[in-house]
Amino acid sequence: FGLGLTYDQLMVTSPDEPSTEYCLICEWVSYPEDFSSVTFKLRDEARFHDGKPITVDDVVFSLGALKKAHPQYAFYYKNVVKAEKTGESEVTFRFDVKGNRELPQIVGQLTILPKHFWTGQDEKGDTRDLMQTTMSAPLGSGPYRVGEMKAGRSIRYDRVDEYWAKDLPVMKGQYNFDRITYLYSRERTGVFEEFKTGKIDVWAESSANA
Repeated sequence: FGLGLTYDQLMVTSPDEPSTEYCLICEWVSYPEDFSSVTFKLRDEARFHDGKPITVDDVVFSLGALKKAHPQYAFYYKNVVKAEKTGESEVTFRFDVKGNRELPQIVGQLTILPKHFWTGQDEKGDTRDLMQTTMSAPLGSGPYRVGEMKAGRSIRYDRVDEYWAKDLPVMKGQYNFDRITYLYSRERTGVFEEFKTGKIDVWAESSANA
């Protein structure tokens, strides 16, 4: 849980505007009248946590890798048939349909992975594989990075002080906690009791009958 805190997307959803997104990794976005494609210009200042810039190669890699690794991504981006570099720091996504006004927004939700990390080697010298489980912390670009992790018990995310996008208008006023910890439990009742006593700050509930 919470890995989304470590990654940035091309665009970010507005908390108080339904079906609205603003540029995050991208600087601007454009699309033709028939909605057959969408083009993003990447921000020069966009960085991963290791300081390396987010490039068009990372965006192209992310689309293919995520579609291959998870059926949910394969379905969500089924109409996105190609991503290619079309200019300096510009990437264009081609669609197999026309007239779908939602597709540019859907592509804007793409999580961008670091190609150099996932095609590189881990601490044991083995080539990393996005399709395999791992206990190693991933390299991200978002407002938090993985801190302490206890398998099957908890995972803590630490705020990135040098987060590249912290001064962008779309990030202002957000991600104010220094640490966020997710606790895992096989039994919900005891955890809920701890929430009621204040030992846990947030309780997520998805059922109105609970």
